[in-house]
Amino acid sequence: MTRIRVATYNIFMGGRRGAALHDVVRRMRPDVLLVNESPKRPLVWKRQCSRLADRWVLRCVAGGRPAGSNLVAVGPRVVVKRAGAERLRQPLFQPRRGIAWAQLRVEGRLLGVVSCHLSLDRDRRLVEVRRILEVAATLRGPVVLAGDLNEPPGGPSWRRLRDAGFRDHGDGGWLTFPSEDPTSRIDALLVRGTTGRVLYNGDPGLPETLLSAASDHRPILAEIELD
Repeated sequence: MTRIRVATYNIFMGGRRGAALHDVVRRMRPDVLLVNESPKRPLVWKRQCSRLADRWVLRCVAGGRPAGSNLVAVGPRVVVKRAGAERLRQPLFQPRRGIAWAQLRVEGRLLGVVSCHLSLDRDRRLVEVRRILEVAATLRGPVVLAGDLNEPPGGPSWRRLRDAGFRDHGDGGWLTFPSEDPTSRIDALLVRGTTGRVLYNGDPGLPETLLSAASDHRPILAEIELD
């Protein structure tokens, strides 16, 4: 058996809250980090994403501007077999949206991951989920699909993901937004596949003052056992 730590985190406008954000990520010690709102400025996004990953003692393997500001970063235990990014078309003047994904191997065991950040518009979210599921279907091993879904667990996008086999192992009491005084759980870390057992999913166990300072969202940390 192999245990890994996977986290998802909306880091707020490219990680502009600096030191507090970096402290949160380093203290979570993720093997895999799925990021929303990574740097996306033209010409400099790639360098800025790499710098963020370096601060977290991780390496950036997919995402950034071509993924609509989603990002996949991994630790030294993780081998990247293939990875990619895709921008999802949006109406004019709407925020960038997209997908970052990777096929990983950890100590010989496969794991697929998809990072996504869904639209604020309900109908657009369902369109985006269809494409996200198509990408997830190309990955082997248990698949983690995570990110800011912009709706609570009873919403149609969550239901569509559950219908496709993605299970929500999360602690319903771990609310993620807004970070200062959270009232809703709009971020998710969902898992599909019988060869990955979720041992824990929810609160990373860090001080609330630190989480409030680091981003407008709170992260989700999961520990997963791979067969």
